[in-house]
Amino acid sequence: MKRLFLLALLPSLAVAAPVIPAGSLDQVLRDYMLASGALLSADGRLTLDRSSPGLAELSAPERDLPRILNGTGLEAVRLADGSYLLRGQTPPPEAELLPEVVARPAAQAPFDAISYFAVKGGAPLRDVPQALSVVEATQLHERGLLSMGEMLAYVPGVQATLGEGNRDSAVFRGYNTSADFFVNGLRDDVQYYRDFYNTETVEVLKGPNATAWGRGGSGGAVNRTTKQAQWRDIGEADVQLGTWQDRRVSVDVGGAWNPQLAWRLNAVDESARSYRDGVWLKRYGVAPSLSWRDAGGTLVQLSYEHFHDRRTTDRGVPSYAGRPVDSDPSTFFGDAANSYNGVDIDAMTLRVERQLAPSLKWSSQLHYAVYDKYYQNVFTGGVVDNGATALLMAYKRSARRSNLLYQGELETVVDTGTLRHRLNVGMELGRLRTDNARATGYFDSLGTDVQYAYVPVAQPAIHLPVSFRPTATDMQNASRAENASLYIQDQITLSPQWQLLAGLRAEAVNVDFRDIRNAQQLASHDRPLAPRLALTYRPLPPLSLYASLSKTYVLRVGEQMTSLTVDNQSLVPEVVRNQEIGARWDDGGLSASVALYQLRRGNVLVEDPLNAGETMLVEGQRGHGVEMELAARIHRGWRLNLGYARQHSRLSSVLDGAQMPHTPHQTLSAWSSHALVPGVEAAFGVIARSAMYTSTSNAVQLPGYARLDASLAWQLDQRSRLQIRVENLTDRAYFGAAYSDNNIMPGSPRAVRIGLNSHF
Repeated sequence: MKRLFLLALLPSLAVAAPVIPAGSLDQVLRDYMLASGALLSADGRLTLDRSSPGLAELSAPERDLPRILNGTGLEAVRLADGSYLLRGQTPPPEAELLPEVVARPAAQAPFDAISYFAVKGGAPLRDVPQALSVVEATQLHERGLLSMGEMLAYVPGVQATLGEGNRDSAVFRGYNTSADFFVNGLRDDVQYYRDFYNTETVEVLKGPNATAWGRGGSGGAVNRTTKQAQWRDIGEADVQLGTWQDRRVSVDVGGAWNPQLAWRLNAVDESARSYRDGVWLKRYGVAPSLSWRDAGGTLVQLSYEHFHDRRTTDRGVPSYAGRPVDSDPSTFFGDAANSYNGVDIDAMTLRVERQLAPSLKWSSQLHYAVYDKYYQNVFTGGVVDNGATALLMAYKRSARRSNLLYQGELETVVDTGTLRHRLNVGMELGRLRTDNARATGYFDSLGTDVQYAYVPVAQPAIHLPVSFRPTATDMQNASRAENASLYIQDQITLSPQWQLLAGLRAEAVNVDFRDIRNAQQLASHDRPLAPRLALTYRPLPPLSLYASLSKTYVLRVGEQMTSLTVDNQSLVPEVVRNQEIGARWDDGGLSASVALYQLRRGNVLVEDPLNAGETMLVEGQRGHGVEMELAARIHRGWRLNLGYARQHSRLSSVLDGAQMPHTPHQTLSAWSSHALVPGVEAAFGVIARSAMYTSTSNAVQLPGYARLDASLAWQLDQRSRLQIRVENLTDRAYFGAAYSDNNIMPGSPRAVRIGLNSHF
């Protein structure tokens, strides 16, 4: 395996072509920014379908940019902060008006960005034939979104879950996952709470797409793009104070040591209490990065992150008579002092890009990460005695994971007659080692081998000695998974209006699984194929229509490599198929998208009703729905973002036909920002959903709710911005998320955060 990784890096050492070859204007500008360190911003509509003669020799931006833009009808204007703005050579009068303050750029329209996660090699969002939501760092900051759950509340078709109080977990179109998270296109599949302190962009792709990322992702996936070193001065600090002793400080600094080498450092430190009794949080992270380039356009990026998170494991409240128990939102069911979890992560990534020829580019990534995860909890398992008594139980679990991952890809453009092919051919190699152990908790002060404690619902918090030891059913296992895959993707331009996307991934996944508790050695060997086909039609410049077919596969070993058994080790993976049609519109003032989809899950293992003791594979789940997003600039001082989803997802009749949990029929989100006077901006946010079930038992339902948030920001000067954010402005009582029928989280009462952002 190590030799394969080293050999795969060798093409990056080849001799490069001229500085920036001719090509699409988008690609030439990206290459120029990497080669020169110049910062350039542009509306994606301006560069679409334009070409550039490239640049034979680097000098200064004021001389280079006119050469790059020669014949495009565009020009680059230098702004007060030293960056450049791309615009038409004869702009309308309104384009001459510069903003009064340039310290913080406005968030991009949804389709200005380019996605490298949904389509290999990258594509403007308008050309991505699949539902995709992109959240920029500016939007995260403006809305005060610090966690994955907070961010996903604004994404239609996705619902965050409680995740047993120790990890990010989400349901995409009716499919639950805690592993379909990526960072820079590489798997980040261990269970923990992620932070956005070093995040540039978050992409949320809905629907399976194994051609792009391989196994898993039954309903979709999330990719974070992290901040990297750049050849410009960077200096930014955020200080936040909030309700319940919330304290958070983050910094982002960087610059160029010389024309070849740049550096950057992101760091965060946070501590907080909670509206929940006895609940606390402490975490910090540090993420340095280096970038190196040569005169031939080679780019090398080296980044590292150490992340440390400790917090209370809070699993919420139980249910009774089909609804959450009626209690104060602050009430903790269990023992907060004996419920805690933590993770330590060390991750390093090396990325190399090399232009081998004018139309041939090589890129590669080598990533190694070690995750050390632990959690224990004393929590509620339900209510008895006609709702008067709560049952408490306890357990602990530890997991250690190491991921060694490699990606290598060649990209080229080939013309065959009237067709243009943008080909991406790549390989991925991976080795995942996992050790898991679980132990049951015993309340020794209550007697010998007592696993359950009973407390009044009116006073459910306890503090009793708890010891942990494994039972005969508690797992202890070790696994080693190795995968190798080859993929090819072809973006075919059939005409100016028609584009075809075709792809295929072949993967080999071998898992060696040692069940230590039962002294069993198991293994699985899967060889799935994942095709993809999509067609895009653009009848008008601002309008694109698409139809897409894709699928993925789910291994029997499970998303955390803990579920292999004697009975399932030889079974083929589950398969999820997605059929989707959609449309996108972007005319400058209005960006909108709509997607209609149908999902089916097959190869689900069930008991054979006709032959006792036998099993069979059946279609296990069906879902369909519609997702819509809108971003509009109503006028200069008013920006509006809306998201809406209507979805239905059920188990098949063979599996009792229950509705899927954490999948409300309707969700709505909105964010509206208004410039009141120069330097003062107010914003309002709405998050709403209909009722939803907490498990496939369909016995407990969370009521629907609508929550109102607000924000008020003052630009103190060109370098400082003060913002007050209020969550749950009307102080409404609601239940936000759940893990199961008896792990339900009350929503936060009104909370206030005050933040100061400074540039230096």
